[in-house]
Amino acid sequence: TFTGLTRDINEGVRIHRLTLEHYPGMTEKVLEAIADEAAGRWPVEGIRLIHRVGTLAPQDPIVFVGVAARHRRAAFAACEFLIDSLKTQAPFWKKEARDDGDHWIAARGEDEAAARRWQP
Repeated sequence: TFTGLTRDINEGVRIHRLTLEHYPGMTEKVLEAIADEAAGRWPVEGIRLIHRVGTLAPQDPIVFVGVAARHRRAAFAACEFLIDSLKTQAPFWKKEARDDGDHWIAARGEDEAAARRWQP
């Protein structure tokens, strides 16, 4: 399993809250497609993806990725793939309220690089 927490600092600036928006229906379909792809790549028994929306405080749980498999390598690889794909493909819009004002957040270059390693 992996549980992600909201950041309390970004680019050296303190975060007061994070607001996440999404398109209901579309977001769930993308998450389901990511889970289906993982299930097609590794012999997993089950997958659970949960991503919160709304307003969150720093260090609140924001995402949960759980994978059940008979062998740990498949579970760990699928879990990594799921979080890397979710961070770059799922349609969420994130706005941080920070000491220096409100800022919409774009995908990080390091997240894009992590997702590219799963491409054929």
